Amino acid sequence: MIPIPDSFISALRRISFPDADLLAAALDTPPATAVRRNHHKDLQFTEMPAVAATGEPIGWCADGFRLAERPTFTLDPLLHAGAYYVQDPSSMIYQQIADRICSRMEREGRDFENDPLAALDFCAAPGGKTTAMINALPYGSRVVANEFTPARGKILRENLEKWGYPFVVTTGSASDRFAAVDDAFDIVAVDAPCSGEGMMRKDEQARRQWSESLTRECATLQRSILKDVAHCVKPGGWLIYSTCTFNTLENEENARFIREELGFEPVAMSDLGVGGFEEGDRPAGSLAEDVEALRFMPHLTRGEGLFVAVFRRPTADGDDAGTELPLGVVPFASRPTIRPTIRPTRSGGKRAARQKGRDDDAAAGLLTADARSEILGWIDPAVTPTLAASGAMVTMLPDSMSALTERMRRAGVNVTGAGLPVAELRGKAKNVAVMPDSRLALSMAMRADAFPRVELDRETALAYLRRETITLPTNIPAGYVVVTYKERPLGMVKNIGNRANNLYPAAWRIRI
Repeated sequence: MIPIPDSFISALRRISFPDADLLAAALDTPPATAVRRNHHKDLQFTEMPAVAATGEPIGWCADGFRLAERPTFTLDPLLHAGAYYVQDPSSMIYQQIADRICSRMEREGRDFENDPLAALDFCAAPGGKTTAMINALPYGSRVVANEFTPARGKILRENLEKWGYPFVVTTGSASDRFAAVDDAFDIVAVDAPCSGEGMMRKDEQARRQWSESLTRECATLQRSILKDVAHCVKPGGWLIYSTCTFNTLENEENARFIREELGFEPVAMSDLGVGGFEEGDRPAGSLAEDVEALRFMPHLTRGEGLFVAVFRRPTADGDDAGTELPLGVVPFASRPTIRPTIRPTRSGGKRAARQKGRDDDAAAGLLTADARSEILGWIDPAVTPTLAASGAMVTMLPDSMSALTERMRRAGVNVTGAGLPVAELRGKAKNVAVMPDSRLALSMAMRADAFPRVELDRETALAYLRRETITLPTNIPAGYVVVTYKERPLGMVKNIGNRANNLYPAAWRIRI
């Protein structure tokens, strides 16, 4: 790996950054390895040999464990079952922050059962902070995970589908689209695109690309994002701002921007009850006395670089009425309606659109009452699912997500994943065959008794994850079967006796 840029160290010294040389030395040490379990899938770390042998709890995350060395995670079926997530220890603070915010809201009288919380992770890929917050939010909370870059958005969607939380929608839009989704979210997290100084220990590109001009460009972009998404936060709602960088321009100065220009009130981590830091492994505070924040730095904490601050949007006179956002931040009522950009298409594009319309019409016809009843029988009715057909695919969206999803669409937000794929329709209207989708098996929405289950050993589980043909024991009934590893579902097969047809998603196939 190339050396840490001298200009980067010089820049830290110019802002009186404490221990600049110690930080630079820490960035040349091996990165930390840690995992965070899926709270909803009840993984015990004794089920993971690498953790059981070398694991150490992370004080600021109840579900996090630090590993002494990095195993080959791809060869652990529990990772593909969504039983845990590999994440930097510093970023796991998001779980505790979300938990403390929910506790505060509950003390203030919020009834989550009858009034589900709504949360937006605006810069969500690859999904670490989204899944950390899901661990902390009351079950049934509505979650939107946004990623603007399409390739990263696909990774985000895969990770969330494996995590299995049913009340989540993915989107892929720039911040100006969300500016029109006014007062919609109780919690908005912005882990902003940044200069990546905190990633220099494990990402050579972060070292190559660094420059002071990049930090200025990132700070400007971050303010643009914050100015837009501020409108998404409900009066009395919460904004979490973070970066994986060290300079004050992207951190403390932007925290002041949130306070002074957007009108949000800073919230001290100590007031929220955030803690669990041990002597010799604790984050620093802000580099500015007037800014409340935590700074995770590799020479002080066993994790990568992270700056995180929490804010709250004030209410008018302490009630639920909204407050205007100051200093040129245009209130929603004054903003023009933002609609999706419609670009001219070639005739081939028009033909494709017409064909998709015909396919959707045909799918709607295939989703007969019997097919609908069969699929609904696989799903926990407490999720209150609504089914929709597009092409041959049937998706399930909880009713509680419908209004928020439609509201985003009306604002021009690109909804990339509205609902979980649960089945594929085959045949004709008078003879419709319904094939369950493996992604349903990974979801908390699937009824435990929907299909027979068969436990796989590790080698057979890995063969399944490679999409190889496997053979089940002779006592397993023919038809669709959920395959599990250590009792956690991996997906589906169709057992036909002498072999089982592998229904694992082709895009997820492991190649080692």
